[in-house]
Amino acid sequence: MRHCRRVWAFERVRATLAASLCLACANFGLAAYGQLTYAEEEVPRLTFAQLVDSIRANFEVTQTMKSYNGKEVEIHGFIIPAGPPDLSFFLLSRVSAMGNYCCEVPVGQDETVYVFAPKGVTIAYDPLRVYKVHGLFEAGMLSDPAYGPSLFRIRNARVVEAVGAKIFKVGERGK
Repeated sequence: MRHCRRVWAFERVRATLAASLCLACANFGLAAYGQLTYAEEEVPRLTFAQLVDSIRANFEVTQTMKSYNGKEVEIHGFIIPAGPPDLSFFLLSRVSAMGNYCCEVPVGQDETVYVFAPKGVTIAYDPLRVYKVHGLFEAGMLSDPAYGPSLFRIRNARVVEAVGAKIFKVGERGK
């Protein structure tokens, strides 16, 4: 009988430890997931579809898009060199600089973001790669004497290759 009580007590301790370990792992996993989700939520990701939808007939940008002014955003697209070779200024576009893929409509200001990096960008430029750009967003018409008129700009940009990035809306196909 005493042997049965010891085995039962041992099993109870083992079950308690196993349950505690499971709860600790679950809490750790949820905490890590919560931090990851929180970090992703902090920086909104804009799309070129949102930029196009925000343009009114008179090239005025909607208040919704202007609400991102001065905020950190992320956007994915193709780099089109348009300034110094160090890429401290370039255009980010929905369409590659290698051409408009035979059937694409030429891109306009509504599908182009002027990107200003504080220093030259240290990436290997490839016209067929999609890049992820983080920086301070500006929306609204601005005529710069050096770079010309723009509707959308990102300043203090950080640029990395966006491996596996999708630049179309869900369910949308390349035209």
